[in-house]
Amino acid sequence: MGLTAPKEQFRSLLTDAGRRMGLTSSAVDQLVRSAQLGHWSKGRNIFSPDDTADFVNFLVAGVVKVSCPSGAGTVCVELIRPGQFFGLNWYADQGQPRLFSASAFTDATVAIITNEMMADLVANSPPPGVLQIVSFSWRVLSRLLYDKCSLLGLRLEERLIHELAVLARDFGRDRHGGVLIDLPLTHADLAEFALASRANVARVMKRLEREGLVDKDARKIVLTSRFFDARHNHHAKQILRGDLLRPPPRHRAGRAEYHTAQ
Repeated sequence: MGLTAPKEQFRSLLTDAGRRMGLTSSAVDQLVRSAQLGHWSKGRNIFSPDDTADFVNFLVAGVVKVSCPSGAGTVCVELIRPGQFFGLNWYADQGQPRLFSASAFTDATVAIITNEMMADLVANSPPPGVLQIVSFSWRVLSRLLYDKCSLLGLRLEERLIHELAVLARDFGRDRHGGVLIDLPLTHADLAEFALASRANVARVMKRLEREGLVDKDARKIVLTSRFFDARHNHHAKQILRGDLLRPPPRHRAGRAEYHTAQ
């Protein structure tokens, strides 16, 4: 994944995000002018839990993993795709610890915006725009909180299937009747997402392969059409319910087929 993304790519992604957030075109111009683009190679740390929340981050290219400390290890909160703000901080948190960490899951290009710039942007936005910005932020955070809370009390297989569906939603593309998760993933990665040991995740993934729900394409995982079919995957109804875990468009179009076993 290249690291040659110019500011025009940042502008395009920010304009798209801005429509949902309520950012005016002048606000987008201001952020594009003031932001600095930084490049991180795969595995490098972008910020740590003890770093102060002095900047707002926006992903321009690549994939970023946001994690939080948990005992002696970490828990993956989210994989960020291009066009998203990340870091779970806001300009009012300036000077406070971030409490989360972020690292480059693949080579990544990140736009770095100062909290002062964000504060100035909000202060000069019309009241409806401020309300939309705040509402958008809370929707994103509440959706993430709901997503993670829904894992509580689930068995490992259910957690793993849930996380595979999320990865398919965010990084999937159609492939031969299934969905290719277009990321190089290891069992250790899946174990961090599903809050389990690598050995246990490997065991469950082998069973899902035997059942024809998942397949492999080199280091990438393919969710077969059976994964989204309630006749073969009794978790399919939960996966397809509402907007939380929408599969890619090809499978959304065929929702009726996947809801046949009710």
